[in-house]
Formats: sequence, structure tokens, C-alpha cells
Amino acid sequence: MKFVERWVAGTPLQVPYLKFRSRTLGRISLTILLILYGSVLFEGFLAPYDANTKFKEKSYHPPHRIRLFHQGKLIGPFVYEYKMVNPVFKEYQVDRSTPHPLSFFVKGDEYKLFFLFPSKTHLFGTSDDSPFFLFGTDRLGRDLLSRIIYGAKISLSIGFVSIFIALGGGILIGGFSGYLGGLTDWLIMRGAEVIILLPTFYFFLFLRSIIPTDIPPAQKFFYITIILAIPSWAGSARGIRNWVLSLKNSDFVTAAEINGMPSLKVILVHIIPQIRNLLILNITLSVPGVILGEAGLSFLNLGITEPSVSWGMLMSAAMDINILLQYPWILLPALIIILTVFSFFSFGYALKDAFDPKTIVGSGAAKQKTGTGKTLRLRFFRSSKP
Repeated sequence: MKFVERWVAGTPLQVPYLKFRSRTLGRISLTILLILYGSVLFEGFLAPYDANTKFKEKSYHPPHRIRLFHQGKLIGPFVYEYKMVNPVFKEYQVDRSTPHPLSFFVKGDEYKLFFLFPSKTHLFGTSDDSPFFLFGTDRLGRDLLSRIIYGAKISLSIGFVSIFIALGGGILIGGFSGYLGGLTDWLIMRGAEVIILLPTFYFFLFLRSIIPTDIPPAQKFFYITIILAIPSWAGSARGIRNWVLSLKNSDFVTAAEINGMPSLKVILVHIIPQIRNLLILNITLSVPGVILGEAGLSFLNLGITEPSVSWGMLMSAAMDINILLQYPWILLPALIIILTVFSFFSFGYALKDAFDPKTIVGSGAAKQKTGTGKTLRLRFFRSSKP
């Protein structure tokens, strides 16, 4: 393959896009996040069962093994039934007498597609309505895969909601701090530093301790969101304050002040748009911390509780080391949390490099096909006007 190397300049959106496209790990992470958030919209369709559907005789059922051959003959994907042989220690034995074929678009528990339209069609399951547990079950015989899919709605949404609340407070508080300066700036920054110095998770525990426990699930979700947002605003406010300080003496800000524009409008209309790339990075890199905070609180039974489902609450079943060693599939929600946090950080740092005008990836920031069948190797540079 021949390469033609050229020095090019692009628009403020084209250059970051081409640089981000060259980051393989960043693109993979973005794909994973899109799949995870897409699963929230299709949770009922993707999950084989409702999150609270119980199979009383299938407590701690091991994950089913998908097979193709029955008695030496290829019959397609199917599973065998597992029969409990020891109810005390939850031991199962495979019954190889009857295969249960797997198929797509099977009928099952009713749900609302896109949270609006009633439906009973699920992506996969057994064609004869026998139980199928790809990730096994928990203590009450509930399908773990279905609970992980339904738990994504709270665990993923609470991160963005908390960060947007914290970022809104950070923009207002940090913007006014940097714009007004003086004693106001000093007092706000000292308060933000106190919040930053507090141990975050212990601060979560303190805030949670002052909230009643016997409240409805929706109200509990609201309180947990606010708890996770309170420690996050301080870091955002401090960063935004520094950028406002560097921009408040610019010509376009001075012109707006001369025209009599209010301070709040100057901050929101003229200053904040100049740092939109930094705000995007702040959101991307802050969400994982909030997800871990919710998981920690729910793991200690201080966050989301039954009948709602979250990944942290599912991890609470693994607190007993004996249960974890005997039924290791209970730890699968923790692996999903690790994958999500890693994807957010990888995507965030790929965005950081893409928006950084000094970053050049390898010998070129991206490769682009041309009409002649050759490949352009693009290098990016910052042009400066005299």
C-alpha cells in the first residue's frame, strides 16, 4: 500500500474527529458505551425475563452451557436442563435426556418497548419455554443476565444525571467566582477546596446517613443522585474558574460588558462556549467516579435497594466469600462495572488527545482514502496568524 504524506489543516471539528478516529482503543470504548446505553432502551427485549421473575426451584442455578451436538448429532444450539440434587448446597446435575432448542424472538414476560409500547417478544430463549440462564441465577432464582440488563438503566443514567447537576453548579459557582474575583472568589475557592479535601466515599456515607431509609424507590434515586453530585461540583467549579479568569479580559468579553450585558449572560453566552471541549472531557472522565460511588453505596445496602435493580446492588450478593467461592457467577456484575469504567476512561483520554492541538498520533494523526486508491497520511498543525 502506498502512502502520500501531506500537511493539512482542518476545521475545529474535522481535526479532532480524524485524530480520534486514529485511536483504536478510544473507538472500541465508544462502541462498548453505545452498546451499553443502547441496551437501556431495549432492556425488556434483550432480557430473557423480567428483573424480578423468580424460579423458586432454581436458586443459584449455574450458567447454562450452549451445545450443538446431542447424542453425536448436530441439531443446532440447545441447552440441557439442570436438576437440583442437593437443595442444601444448591448442587445441580445435567439431565442429558432432552435437549431444549434455543431460538430468537421468543414469547415471554410482558414489558414496554422504549418504555411505551407493550410487548412480549424477547431476543432469545428456548422454543419450548423451559428456563434458560446464560449467566446463572441468584439466591432467589432470578436470572442474573436479565437483572444486569435492567440494572444498567440506574447505574448508567445516575452517572450522567449527577454529573450534569454537578456541572451546572460548577459552571454557575466557578463562573461567578472567576468573573467577579476579589473576596467572592477567595471564599468560593476555599469552600471548594474543603469539599475536594474530604474523602469522597466517606462523604457519600455521611450524606446518606442523614436521609431516611423508608422512602419510595423514585425518591431514593433522586436523593442518591444529589448525594453523588455534591462532591463533584467543587472540582468542576475550580477548573471553570481558572478558565474564566483567563478569558474575562478578552476583547469579546469587554465588548459585551460595554454593551451592558448582564454578568450571567456574559458567562453563559461568551465565556462558557469557549471551553465546551473541556466541559465534554470533564463529563466523560467524571462519570466513572459517580458510577463507582453508586456501586459502593448499593453494595453496602445504602444506595439502590429492592425492588429496583442496579449493578452495585447485584454485587452485594458477593459480600459472603463462601457464596462467592461456591457460586462465582455472582461476581459478573462487577466485571460489567469494570468494563464500563475502563471504557469511559479510555474514551475520555482519547477525546482529550483529539482536542489537544499539540497531539500527533505516531507519524500521522489519521489515514484517509483518496479517489485515486491511495491513502493520505494526515499530519495536523496549528496555524498562527501574525
